[in-house]
Amino acid sequence: MFGSGSRGRKVHRAAVGAVSIAAVLAAAACSPAGSGSSSSSSTTSAAAPVVSGSSAPSGGTGSSGATPAPSGGTFVVARTGDVDQLDPQKATAFQTVETLSLVYSRLVALDQDGKVVPDLATRWDTAADGKSLTFTLRSGVTWHDGDPFTAADVKASITRILDEKTAAVARSNLKAITAVDAVGTDQVKLTLSAPSTALLYSLASVNSAILHAKDITANSIAKTPDGTGPFVWTKWAQGQQVTLTANSKYFGGSPKIGTLQFRVIPAESSIVSGMKAGAFQLGILSDPTVADNAGTSGRFTLVKQPVLSYHALMLNGRKGPLKDVRVRQAIACAIDRDQVVKTAANGDGTVTGPITSPGFQFSPTDGLACKPGDTAAAKALMTAAGYGSGITLNTIVETGEYATAVAEGQNLQSQLKAIGVTLTLKQLTTDPYVKAWLAADFDAAVALNGGSYDPYLMYGRYYTTGGSLSLPGGLDSATLNDLLVKGNTSTVDADRQKIYQQLQSELLKESPWVWMFRSDDYYLVGSGATGFKPRADELLTSLASTS
Repeated sequence: MFGSGSRGRKVHRAAVGAVSIAAVLAAAACSPAGSGSSSSSSTTSAAAPVVSGSSAPSGGTGSSGATPAPSGGTFVVARTGDVDQLDPQKATAFQTVETLSLVYSRLVALDQDGKVVPDLATRWDTAADGKSLTFTLRSGVTWHDGDPFTAADVKASITRILDEKTAAVARSNLKAITAVDAVGTDQVKLTLSAPSTALLYSLASVNSAILHAKDITANSIAKTPDGTGPFVWTKWAQGQQVTLTANSKYFGGSPKIGTLQFRVIPAESSIVSGMKAGAFQLGILSDPTVADNAGTSGRFTLVKQPVLSYHALMLNGRKGPLKDVRVRQAIACAIDRDQVVKTAANGDGTVTGPITSPGFQFSPTDGLACKPGDTAAAKALMTAAGYGSGITLNTIVETGEYATAVAEGQNLQSQLKAIGVTLTLKQLTTDPYVKAWLAADFDAAVALNGGSYDPYLMYGRYYTTGGSLSLPGGLDSATLNDLLVKGNTSTVDADRQKIYQQLQSELLKESPWVWMFRSDDYYLVGSGATGFKPRADELLTSLASTS
C-alpha cells in the first residue's frame, strides 16, 4: 500500500506510449540545470485528468521562527485518513506523504508530466563516467525557523537516509551513493559506486526530503516538522485535522492560500455532502461508486486522474506454505483480476502486471504459471505442493485510506475458497496496518502500492539485497536482485526495456504478490478554487499555487 518513493492511493487506466527514459536521463544529467527542461530527465506522464460535472490535539506545532501567513484565506481539503507520523524519510502512508510534500523540499522534483526539474538544486552535472553528480544549490533559501539553508543540510540529510539505523524508506534507492561531500555552502557532490539511471527520480521522492541539519542532530524530526517548502507545519489534532500556514518566504513564491487544513472525514459520502454544502474546497475520493454518484453541483467539479499506483495481494513468501513457489503460483492463478475490478471497484480499473511505469509497457500476465482464473490448474499446483487439503492465511486489510480495500479482500476471500485457500481478514486502520506491514506481521496483505516512472524505484527497495522494504517484500531472490541492479546501472534504453521485461516476467513467475489492477483518483474541486492540478504520482504540490 505504499509509495514510490512512497505509497500511493489509486491508479492508472489509459495506455501510455513508451519513451526513452534512460537516454533522456543520461543526456539531461550531463547538462546544466539552469531551467527544468535543460537539466532534467523527461518521461511521458499518465493520461490527463478527465473532468466532469459542473462548475484532543497532539503532535507538533509550528516553528517559532516561521513567518505569519499572508491573508490568503483558509482552504480545506477533506480526505478519509490522517497522517501517521512526521518524518518524511520514514513515511509510507500516502496521506502522510502528500502532506509532508508541502512542508519539505527535495534537491529535485518532478513536474506535472513526470520530468525531473530543479527544487533546492538549480542545476546538476554528471561526471563523464556517470559516477558522480554535483548539485548547485539555490541561494537565499531559509528554513521555516528562519535559519539559512546550506550544503551542510543536504549532506546531513542524505547521510541520514543512508544510515541503516535510520530505517529510511529511500535507503536502498540511494545505495549507489558512496560519499556525500559539501563543497562550500552552495554545492554538494555525490560519489557513486556505479551509474544509477533512477537516482534523480529517487532524489525527487518525498522520502528523500532535505532536513535541517540541526534538527537531525537534535533528533527532533519526528516531533516538529521544519522544512523549506511552501507551507509551514502549524498544528495536528490527531485523527481530526492537520493545519498548515503559508510560507511567505518560500523560494517558489508565497502560496495564495493563507491557511491549509486537511480534515479527516471517514465516510466518502460525507465528503460529497460537505462539498455540496460548501464546507470544503477540495474533496479526495477513492471509491468509484461514490464518485459516480456525486452528481453535478454548482459548488464543485469532479476530476478523474489516472495514476501510477496499483492494487495487489502481497504474500509473505518467508512464512509457512507460502515458502513454496507452487502455493504462491496457485493463488496467483486462481484469482480472476477482472472479477476483482468489477466487484470491488465498480468496473473502474485495468488489470495490471508488476510494472506500471508509462515508459515500460509489458503484458500483465506473461510469466504466470497458468491463466488467471484457472482454478483447476491452481488446485493441481496446491496438490503438487502437498497442500491439497487447503491452507489458511492471516490477511491484513487497511481501512480509512482507500475505499475499495475491504471489498477487494472479500472478493479475494471468495475466489480463493475454490482452491482451499482461506483468507482470514483482519481490518486495521492506517497506523496499526502500517506497523504490521512494515514488520511483515502477516501471511497476506491487501495493499495499494505506489508506482513510479522508473521500475527500479518500484521494486529495488523490496527485492534488492538489503532493500529497505525487503521485509514486507516477502521474498529473497538473487535473480530479482541481479535484474534490478542491471536495469538501474544500464544507460541504454533498449537494454533497460529488455531487462525490465525480464523482471516483470520473473516477478510473475515467482508470484511473491498477486498484481490485480490500476484505477483512478477522484477529486471534487470547489468552484471557487483555481490552479489545482491532480497528478499521476498523487502529490498535491499544485496547492502551492492554488487560490
